[in-house]
Amino acid sequence: MKTLSSQLELLQQKMAALEARDAALETEVAQLRQSHYPDRPANGTDFASVTDRRGMMKKMAGLAVGLAAAGLLKPSRALADNGDPLTFGSVTTGAAANSQTSAARFAYTGATLDGALFVFEDGTEYTPDESAYDAVLAGWATSGGPGGANVGVYGLSEADSGIGVLGKASSVGVTGIAYNSSGVGGDFAGIRAALALHFGSGAIADPNAGVTGSAVGDVYCGSTNGSLWYNAGGSVPYCRVADSTTAGALTAFASSSRFVNTITGSGNTYAGQHLSGGATATYQIGGVTVSGNTVPTNARAIIGRIADPNPAGPGGNILVGAANPPVGGVIAIVAGAPQNSSFISALDATGKLYVKNTSASGSTDIIIDIQGYYL
Repeated sequence: MKTLSSQLELLQQKMAALEARDAALETEVAQLRQSHYPDRPANGTDFASVTDRRGMMKKMAGLAVGLAAAGLLKPSRALADNGDPLTFGSVTTGAAANSQTSAARFAYTGATLDGALFVFEDGTEYTPDESAYDAVLAGWATSGGPGGANVGVYGLSEADSGIGVLGKASSVGVTGIAYNSSGVGGDFAGIRAALALHFGSGAIADPNAGVTGSAVGDVYCGSTNGSLWYNAGGSVPYCRVADSTTAGALTAFASSSRFVNTITGSGNTYAGQHLSGGATATYQIGGVTVSGNTVPTNARAIIGRIADPNPAGPGGNILVGAANPPVGGVIAIVAGAPQNSSFISALDATGKLYVKNTSASGSTDIIIDIQGYYL
């Protein structure tokens, strides 16, 4: 059985003969064209261009070589199975002034990875250590190479809503590994978002209620409220990181600021606005700055302390919350006995906090010191 080398040699010989014949034909046609149509350029479009035909034949020959390299021509598969890659002197990409020519090697390493095609800038041969991954196309950046490459696979899209790298699979779509201590497995950047995560067609609201085969480190998108979960292990492995109902991360102030003080003469925005029994007060917290501390307009919640410095009446509670009226109790009112307590409360969509005095009669002042906020 002929080897791939002999097949390629025979093909090259035939191509050389065809090119020689076409060169003679091209000269003859050019002479005839010029003699019959002296005003028409030698490459006039009314004639079938021999040069175009030769170019097409070269492309066909290149396609045949490519098929051989991919193991589609027999018996090239036997050569490929031996891990002997096909090496070409150079590969030219781009057009006109943007063309680039460099050494290249196309290595079919079927003995190591099931059907992998490796492309190397410097023409060297390499078999990756990660033989557990059956890859169709893989890029490998070796340290200290001639090109100084440090990226295995690079994807760039300049189109609107474009995607640099897209991976879809029943198991793993894209795998990124970095061995160096300062390396990262994946590096993503985007104007709209660095990374976009979407829940799958079979996603559920809570992965702890039905996701099987998960592993520590898995990130899961739930099907409701844009929820994001992280698998930390244990009997109930998934922890909810965030969703549209959570408060987000805490930003703590270096020192607390007094956003509300209803005591007469305090100088506060709410000075003199005592909270009567049965009444609900509204305090604007989001978008306000006090003593250099700002609670952003879009803050979802706050953390702080609340006090009733001079309570009166037969008793009751101070309720705090993001709804009007609030339902969360933080202080039990005792006439003549000031109380205070730490609290965490959501803010409404406009950054307001609601405080209610449930006493049947009497009134009290309210002091609220805020220590931080959640976004």
